[in-house]
Amino acid sequence: MKTLILSSSLSPKSRSFLLCQAVNAALSGQSIQIDFVDLRDYDLAPVHRSKTADMERLTEKVKEADNIIIGMGVHCYSINDGLKIVLDTCFGDATNKFFGIVCAAGGEKSYLSTMHLTQICMNEWRMIQLPRVIYATGQDFVNDAIANPDLKERIGIFAKEFYTIGQKLLAE
Repeated sequence: MKTLILSSSLSPKSRSFLLCQAVNAALSGQSIQIDFVDLRDYDLAPVHRSKTADMERLTEKVKEADNIIIGMGVHCYSINDGLKIVLDTCFGDATNKFFGIVCAAGGEKSYLSTMHLTQICMNEWRMIQLPRVIYATGQDFVNDAIANPDLKERIGIFAKEFYTIGQKLLAE
């Protein structure tokens, strides 16, 4: 099983990146090939410009992946601009893939912001989402580390279910 973990936040102190790292660690013990992408390391260009070499590589990674985990921060109750660029330009071959969402937000009241990403992925590419979403707030972190034991447990459950369901979907 080939899994692409896409950390989409461009913030230097990205908490969604920390969540993606934790999911990566939780999945690493499985028989799974993980490709971890940190968009902070990629040269992105808006839709109206030509794709960069990094975007061409990312398009190929999306195509080769069996499933995708998307890490996002909340920006105005939606996805950030980097993720929007990637969705618009690099996800053409994401049709029917299984995906999961990990999200870091400033507070507890924007938990429905992940639904925008769900709508895009399900409507545009008929992707199948893991029903469990990892949603964390600033209170879950201390000194750039995940501190909430409940969040750590939820990450473990997310990884286990993502692997189990992803394997079943590939078997069909």
